[in-house]
Amino acid sequence: MGINPTKLLRPKRPGFLFIEGGNLSRQAELQRIKNQFGEAQAKELKVKQAQLAKAKVEADMNPNLIEIAPGGRPPNQKPKEEIPDIEPWDSKILISATYEDISLEKLNMDKITIYMQHPEPLEPPAEPAPPPPQPLKLTNNEQKKYRTQRRLATEKDRQEMIRQGLLEPPKPKLKMSNLMNVLGAQATQDPTRMEMEIRMAAAERNQAHVDRNIARKLTPSERREKKERKLFDDPDTLDYFTVCVYRIRDLSNSQTRFKVDVNARDNRLTGAAVTTDGISVVVVEGGVKSIKRYNNLMLNRIDWAAAVGGKHVADEEPVNSCALVWQGSVVKPAFPRWFGVRKCVSEASAKKVFVDAKVAHYWDLAVNFLEDSS
Repeated sequence: MGINPTKLLRPKRPGFLFIEGGNLSRQAELQRIKNQFGEAQAKELKVKQAQLAKAKVEADMNPNLIEIAPGGRPPNQKPKEEIPDIEPWDSKILISATYEDISLEKLNMDKITIYMQHPEPLEPPAEPAPPPPQPLKLTNNEQKKYRTQRRLATEKDRQEMIRQGLLEPPKPKLKMSNLMNVLGAQATQDPTRMEMEIRMAAAERNQAHVDRNIARKLTPSERREKKERKLFDDPDTLDYFTVCVYRIRDLSNSQTRFKVDVNARDNRLTGAAVTTDGISVVVVEGGVKSIKRYNNLMLNRIDWAAAVGGKHVADEEPVNSCALVWQGSVVKPAFPRWFGVRKCVSEASAKKVFVDAKVAHYWDLAVNFLEDSS
């Protein structure tokens, strides 16, 4: 009928044609050399590239796939280790040298004891890591500037999220003063209803403000802890304790003894106060904040001259006074608690209080200071 069968058959689809890496660059290099040096130079370069490709293929071939010719030397092979009949750690317990029949009769019970051997823990032989560098302390103006920049960045991120539709835009804050500016003609249609909505929204904002304040309000225990952190140093973080030794001429007044005793307890100080007929010594130990307040009490707040019924005159020697004999730092406090004010009959019994605490030199400092001043 004059029909060409080749036209009725669907032509076969060509498959994927993968180009080898570097093929196009080699063709471009051949074309460049052909245009520059001629046909002969290009053919010579093509032959060199074919030889290099063949050598590369031979180098990449797996030698394990190459058959060894008969009579050739086989490759070196590592001899296989023989599996022992019994492990060395079991040979000490088992009497027989096999695992075939294991029973209590074939166990060496002398080697089995109730003791367990634990290796001694050793510290790694490395130097401890140095402490991290301390952050640079900012001034007040730098802190305010940093806070402003941080708030601006946060607000910019929030506006960007609103612009992208990730957050809902805040509702306009309606007030009676901006009612006409925000709503416009809508406010004149039903002014009574709009006024009620504005007052309800204002009440909701006020209640939300009160709820946030209540949520942030500290409990009595948290308030007490905050006050203690402000007044006292944390004993767990103290690397050293401050010690003060005071010498008082006369501590016979009950009011001054009460102040010395109660303020030491309130400031959580440790130490002791001893008083005799000729000398009174007060030793306190504690944090920097507590010692600072107690120093102010002993050296400024108490009028020692008025405590014994006298009056201090500038030109004359004071009737009664308190002097700071020594102030320093120690790693560990000598007194476990505050022992209060003790009335001692003699100086030997007064010194024994400090001898028992292994700080007899505090008493010697006070006595020598008294002799030097007299």
